[in-house]
Amino acid sequence: MIDEEIDREITGEFSDVREQFGFRIGRLARRWRSRVDEKMRPHGLTQARWVVMMHLRRGGDGFQQKALAKFVGIEGPTLVHILDNLEKQNLIERRQDKADRRVKTVHLTDEGWRMIEVIDDVAAEVRYEHLADISDRDLTHCLAVLERIEQHASATQTDTPAKMSFGTAGSD
Repeated sequence: MIDEEIDREITGEFSDVREQFGFRIGRLARRWRSRVDEKMRPHGLTQARWVVMMHLRRGGDGFQQKALAKFVGIEGPTLVHILDNLEKQNLIERRQDKADRRVKTVHLTDEGWRMIEVIDDVAAEVRYEHLADISDRDLTHCLAVLERIEQHASATQTDTPAKMSFGTAGSD
């Protein structure tokens, strides 16, 4: 119902496709994340948690907490809260950095790696749902256009990255 109202507002207020573009891309991203979040809830993961886990996966052998916070795009104290919860679920562990004992590194546990497989399966399901009747040719073209837009955005981005929001307080 709310989405229909937003659709009417966007299409009614913005007749130019360039005016609609940012709103549409933002709305699609929210809907996509929301669907993954909905499917991850039964597995005990909020969006904040599964996003952090996906970034940890990319880190291979672990991230320093400060670097992970920067990579995810959130403040250190917010990350600490998320990591506390992931640790309680036995999905991650914190270790002393071998090079600097004052620093902690974050690693996925065996259970965390198993949960990554669940996240991958859920992400594949959502991709299948959302891309069902779209050809590879259309997707390739879309990705090429998005790449060009991303290059423009990167060229104009300031040095201070925007902090990512995971939703309302207490969602972790």
